[in-house]
Amino acid sequence: MDNAKNPATGNIIALKSEVYRGYIDHARDNRLETLLRELVDNVEACLLGGGSRRRALFLIGPSGSGKSFALRHHFSLIPEFQPRENEYGEVVRSVLSIEAPKPCTTKDFAVAILDAIGVPSKPKMTEGQLYATLKTQFRERGILYLHVDEAQHLLRHSSRQAVLDVQDRLKSLMQIEDWPLHTIYSGTPQLADLLSGDPQLANRAIVMRFIPMSMPNDRACIEKVLNDIVEDKCGLTLPNDLRSEDFLGRLCFANSGCFGKIIEAVQAVCFLVMSKGKGTVDRRAFAHIYQRDTGCLPADNIYTAARWSEINPDNALADLATLSKQKK
Repeated sequence: MDNAKNPATGNIIALKSEVYRGYIDHARDNRLETLLRELVDNVEACLLGGGSRRRALFLIGPSGSGKSFALRHHFSLIPEFQPRENEYGEVVRSVLSIEAPKPCTTKDFAVAILDAIGVPSKPKMTEGQLYATLKTQFRERGILYLHVDEAQHLLRHSSRQAVLDVQDRLKSLMQIEDWPLHTIYSGTPQLADLLSGDPQLANRAIVMRFIPMSMPNDRACIEKVLNDIVEDKCGLTLPNDLRSEDFLGRLCFANSGCFGKIIEAVQAVCFLVMSKGKGTVDRRAFAHIYQRDTGCLPADNIYTAARWSEINPDNALADLATLSKQKK
């Protein structure tokens, strides 16, 4: 039966879409907004002939901490990041967002950006020619901000020379003649290696950490996620036992304290409950989603285990890891 013949299913799908699009504020949003405004103000200063050399923003945190979603949200709120019409009636997009390819050499990086712009690159072009073309395209198309997601992929090799090559290319993008390109890199903690050992790049950067949450310090924030998704967005009932410190600790721990992962877990539980035609979320639903996502054994389910704080979520499939056993 398709959705048109099943209104209940269609309503759930529509609600899912709305919930997925929704944004939940975090205390760090004020700082992120301030840093993005600093980039915007610095672009204006550079266009007037001044400005700071700090033209790169690095957002560093574990996978699932909410970096990309937070950036997209703030991009949508700040006027200078919106598409605009130039004097010729053409739509100009001041922000270009890409995901760093994997694997990613400095040449791969340039090709990926040109592809995102819509400019074909010839296979025989040298790396120098690619970057020269790239800089020209930024200027001609009015692109003032380049956002690179999964930027840790830029560290394809750990050799010192490979890191130096990447650092040099990133610095060159902030030194385009007569064009103040500002760059934003979001990625996992490995991304910090790009700022190590190169004072020139570090002196051109602003850094923001997306620090994992913990209990009881972030209890109010975790409770807010539950209330917002379960009650406000999905219209379900949240029982008191899921507001307890014990349960909130399990929810935080099961998702490594990552804000984005906690949100995704709560969303998945709500969708499961709604698909069953129920009106109240419960611990069993959280345990089911955790087992579904991790494949853990029942004894290692953080939502039901007595000594849950001694479980390592990263080892959920350790008993099946035959490859590592064979190596030993």
